[in-house]
Amino acid sequence: MSNQQNIEQFFAQFQAKVNSVQQRLPDIIGTEVVNSSLDNFRSESFFGNKWPVRKDKKNTRKLLVKTGALQRSPRIVSSMIGHVVVGSDIPYASVHNNGDMINRAARSETFIRNRYKTGKKGKMFGGMGAFSKGTTAGQGQSYKAYSYSMPIRKFLGSHPKLKSHLEAVIKQEFTNEFK
Repeated sequence: MSNQQNIEQFFAQFQAKVNSVQQRLPDIIGTEVVNSSLDNFRSESFFGNKWPVRKDKKNTRKLLVKTGALQRSPRIVSSMIGHVVVGSDIPYASVHNNGDMINRAARSETFIRNRYKTGKKGKMFGGMGAFSKGTTAGQGQSYKAYSYSMPIRKFLGSHPKLKSHLEAVIKQEFTNEFK
């Protein structure tokens, strides 16, 4: 084998290893960003910057976690070589992440109550009676218009700590490939 062939073979192997890492990196980076978002939910902060506390002091559950849907929502939206997008498909995620003004229009609601009915069926339920829909006229309730400023509780986004962590992950991937 000539020297020229050795050099060409070396660079071909080198390029194959670089391509291999480039194929894996978007998914690895996306997973790291999703995991950092989960860490932000656990610590109720954005990389150490605590989220604003809830106004209702009686409510003791964790911030932004009622059903857990928002916490589970960050995921890799698209991934290709040199590009990865991590986001959430929950409609209210951007309101919590970026803060926003919520405006509710005035509205009224009408409802019909179910009432107990007396008779033969009433004995089946311990004398309480069976339900019968619409036995009383509808009653309404009105609500005034209001606005509410949602505080910023960032859980997903760019941060210098995240950037330095991702640089370390990328460096480690290349180091592992070229060992």
